[in-house]
Amino acid sequence: MEIRPASAEDMLYLERVLGPERTAFYRHRLKRQGVVLTSWEGEDLTGTVYVTWEPADEDQVRLHLPGVPFVHRLYVVPGLRKKGRGQALLREAEELDEVRLAGRLGIGIDLDNDVVVSLYERLGYREWAHGIVETTREEHLPDGTVATYPDFCRIFVKDLDPA
Repeated sequence: MEIRPASAEDMLYLERVLGPERTAFYRHRLKRQGVVLTSWEGEDLTGTVYVTWEPADEDQVRLHLPGVPFVHRLYVVPGLRKKGRGQALLREAEELDEVRLAGRLGIGIDLDNDVVVSLYERLGYREWAHGIVETTREEHLPDGTVATYPDFCRIFVKDLDPA
């Protein structure tokens, strides 16, 4: 398995594999402070994750985790899940220079997504002590616009060992 940053040229292929709605998120993120990591087996895409070091949108997160990078939308292609690909993407995210410099990495998890909670906990992420965070969920529409809806999430953080 190879993990590498996605380029603008990769987006057409991602769209064929992941669909236009899911790919729209990653395409939009290429223009921001962060990186879309992709995992591959040969020529086949196996997963993606977005890592950002922009300040969080939520006041509560900026207050308690200033300067902490976050991962968003970890995705492994169905049929390849629970085989270490998501874990490998997270480990690669943890090794990014911006993440190592911050010394921590965070993730917001949907309230109803208990399946990934166990993955993050196994990898050393712990839920923070500041409760549920009010946030927004983005839906990327086929016409290129982004609709936002109120949402809530749990925040998990991993302290990284100094390099």
